[in-house]
Amino acid sequence: MRKLPKISIIVPSFNKVRYIGITLQSIVNQKYPNLEVIIQDGGSTDGTLDIIKRYAERFPELFRWESKKDKGQLDAINKGLKNATGEIFAYINADDIYKEGALLTVGKYF
Repeated sequence: MRKLPKISIIVPSFNKVRYIGITLQSIVNQKYPNLEVIIQDGGSTDGTLDIIKRYAERFPELFRWESKKDKGQLDAINKGLKNATGEIFAYINADDIYKEGALLTVGKYF
């Protein structure tokens, strides 16, 4: 079987403490074997960074993150894309979730 393509997911984030954990868990739950997640946070001050750090510590092979002021969502996505190394690029907002099996469906299609 051919190796599944690497998927890079960019997560733009700013003060999403209420949702970011659910979003990141939905990515972890994908169990996609060839994945990188780049979280571009705009300098959150509400506890969002604590959650991001916890996920990055638990899954260091999966999550990379940066937190510094940006010019909004599009700027954050563009910064993340510059650091992405995948063959397929996607972004998910910090208050959205992936349906189970979504990334495997995409990977198999490509």
